[in-house]
Order: sequence, then structure tokens, then C-alpha cells
Amino acid sequence: MEDPKTVVKREPRKSLIILFASALFSIIIGIVVLIGLGSGNSQMAEGAGWILVVCGVVSLVFYFLARKQTPPAK
Repeated sequence: MEDPKTVVKREPRKSLIILFASALFSIIIGIVVLIGLGSGNSQMAEGAGWILVVCGVVSLVFYFLARKQTPPAK
């Protein structure tokens, strides 16, 4: 069994990596949805694409703010 102290030290770093990966994924999928819009009535798809991009950017902001506050692991 792992030492609880080492698990606690590594956990914030894993959470930040997951937050960064999900932000990039959201931005990429949002851009793909925006670029891949077909002809016709696509207002719903365009709105969904913009929502994904905005959520990704907000997640990146949270990532950088949390990264500043998290002390480096020793």
C-alpha cells in the first residue's frame, strides 16, 4: 500500500494534467464542430461549437491559476 503522504503530494498534479487535457480536447472538438458545419440550418451546431471552445478556454484559465498556486512537488 502506498504511503498516504506521497499520494496526497501527487494527486493535485494528476488533477491539473486531467484539467489541461480536457481543456485542449474541448477546444479541439469545438473548433472541429465550427469548421465542419455543413450548409443549411446549423445554428445549433454553431452554438455547441462556441460553447465547447469557451468551456475549454475557461478550463485553461483555471489550469494556469491553479498551477500558480500549487507549490512544486519535492
